[in-house]
Amino acid sequence: MRSTTQTEAIVRDWIARRQGSTAELIGELEQRVGWEARLQLLEALDKLRGDKSLAPAARKYLIYTLNAASVREALAEGLDPNAEHQSSLDDLFARSKLFRNSSRFAQAVEFLSRFRDYSPFNNMLVYLQNPMTTYFATAKHWKTAFGRTVKDEARGMIILAPRTPVLVVYDIEDTTGPALPHKLDVFGRAAGPFDPAVFQRTLENCRREKIDVERKPMGRLSGGFATMRVSDSRWKMRVGLSDQLDDASAYAALCHEVAHIFLGHVGPDKDGWWPFRSNLTNGVAEIEAESVTHIVCSRGGLRTHSAEYLSSFLEDNEDLDAISLDLVSRAAGRIEDMGRRLLPPREKETKS
Repeated sequence: MRSTTQTEAIVRDWIARRQGSTAELIGELEQRVGWEARLQLLEALDKLRGDKSLAPAARKYLIYTLNAASVREALAEGLDPNAEHQSSLDDLFARSKLFRNSSRFAQAVEFLSRFRDYSPFNNMLVYLQNPMTTYFATAKHWKTAFGRTVKDEARGMIILAPRTPVLVVYDIEDTTGPALPHKLDVFGRAAGPFDPAVFQRTLENCRREKIDVERKPMGRLSGGFATMRVSDSRWKMRVGLSDQLDDASAYAALCHEVAHIFLGHVGPDKDGWWPFRSNLTNGVAEIEAESVTHIVCSRGGLRTHSAEYLSSFLEDNEDLDAISLDLVSRAAGRIEDMGRRLLPPREKETKS
């Protein structure tokens, strides 16, 4: 039997490149090393946990996602993601790629792509000046790209720009002109038969998961957010939903934000109720969360705009390769169950 060196090297690469589920890691190890990797994995992970040179995010991923309990569970069960969910995702990604080449979304894709030029720091500056901002651009860009003009009473926001001291940008709410691109106009809306009790049960079960959910004013292009910043120690995570959404649309937004939590995008949980995966691009995180939303809502009879939303993120195969279909499937099943029934209280927490 070969030593754990190769297995350990593959796990190191996995932590840096993928950060998928334990089951998917085992599957890759079996393909590249062989069946003996299953016997070597626990030892390799123990060595890595003792490596003080690993970055803090990598160490957290080892603790909260690739822990011994999750490895034993994955070794004992099948490795393939749920076939029904896999089929649903294949259809969603195929339609999303078509939307990218569709003329009715060309303007929206171009609009969203331009925002990638703004640094996270500039996005933060805009947020501090106007937390309600969802999309912003210079007056010149609003005019040339969308034929929209800035209102006389509009208050500009200052960001930093190369080769100039500052740049003034404006929120979409401070402009007037032709109708918005279709993708932006329907953002966050869901339609179809919907049982409000599903929404209420999901909200109640969020409390069980120590996720505080609140409805609050937001920009009309924002459906919600998820954050681990909470002021009350009774909660682990906080989700905000726009108070402008009807119940069906709010439920879809809730699915999306809770998916971010259950997929490990928002932050770690000391009790191990969800994984921790920080080494993902924003595109991968959005694809995964919206895929969960698509699965849960479509199976419940709701039509969302998942394909249109994802079209701006599905730009290359690298994003698709980094998606954890296993975790997407598990998160979808978990959220779906939260809407079906009131789950029993969690047992006493076990510290890691």
